[in-house]
Amino acid sequence: MESLRIPCFSDVCLEMGKSMQKNYEELKRYLNKEEGIEKNRLDYNKMALREDENHIMISYPNEDLQKERIIIRQKYRDIQIPNHRHEYIELSFMLEGELDMYIEGKKIKMKSGDLCLMDKNVAHSTEIAGDDVWMFNILMTADFFDTIFMYLFSDDNYISNYIINSLYSESKKKNYIYYHIPEHSFVEQLMEQIICEYFLENPCNKGKMISCLCILFIEISRATEQNDEETIRKNNSKIQKDVVEYLKEHYKDATLQSVAKHMCFHPNYLSTLLKMETGRRFKDILIDIRMKEAEKLLRKTDAKIEDVVEQIGYANESYFYKCFRQKYGESPFKYRKNHKELKKEQ
Repeated sequence: MESLRIPCFSDVCLEMGKSMQKNYEELKRYLNKEEGIEKNRLDYNKMALREDENHIMISYPNEDLQKERIIIRQKYRDIQIPNHRHEYIELSFMLEGELDMYIEGKKIKMKSGDLCLMDKNVAHSTEIAGDDVWMFNILMTADFFDTIFMYLFSDDNYISNYIINSLYSESKKKNYIYYHIPEHSFVEQLMEQIICEYFLENPCNKGKMISCLCILFIEISRATEQNDEETIRKNNSKIQKDVVEYLKEHYKDATLQSVAKHMCFHPNYLSTLLKMETGRRFKDILIDIRMKEAEKLLRKTDAKIEDVVEQIGYANESYFYKCFRQKYGESPFKYRKNHKELKKEQ
């Protein structure tokens, strides 16, 4: 990964005070000039295109995006973009005008101030844009998005972790996030900084752009209403219970990755969710369930201890002994002996 100097928050805010000198009006004038038209060009001839089984066009990053890992393009006018998907993250922002957009078959009317963040491989299309439409698409490679943004979101923030999972879910139903930016808001200034920095500065300060994108996501996270957070909390509680029930049935072969895949979640999200809901790590929850199953086998069957170890999913007998002793205070052999003796006395 290239080395980037990412300005601190105060640096970015200071720059925003100067940003009005190079605002959207100047950007519009620039994009109507030959130089701006050339910079805005996305060479489709350099893109790998194919059609999938559902007749949806699939495009892969062109040479510019592979090299830069983030590029911004103004929405082309007088061109209807067919239903397509691609191997990069797309953030669409409507500066002015209105345009119908279709995401996974759902119609969304993009209006001034609307922002839509789409994960890779989300099928989408747009109607023909008129001359009054000023829409910008920020295209990011998946590895760029991963590297820059995953560290932003704290372990105890329900909303920001929800954003991560919305984009990183393993579900076959692909994901997007729709958000309206209030007029004259701090978030609107962030978008202006990002777009104007890219087109009007030569060379553009990629570190500054990244800082603005980071702050943008934090602000969107904070702007989510309280009732949305409460809904997410309730959903998370149900998910936690579903995970435990699933582990009770599949404790032998379960891993964080396999459970996350089964439940259509990103492993990092699921791990964080469980820690928030239970105060325990996934590993500890799984050990607890396995030990309870081992205790039941020792108490109710005459299976050899090494067979019990194998049945609950362990290959290391010493590790099993350690975990069992930590939970029940004695070795599996002694536990079985004491329990059976008590049972006979009863």
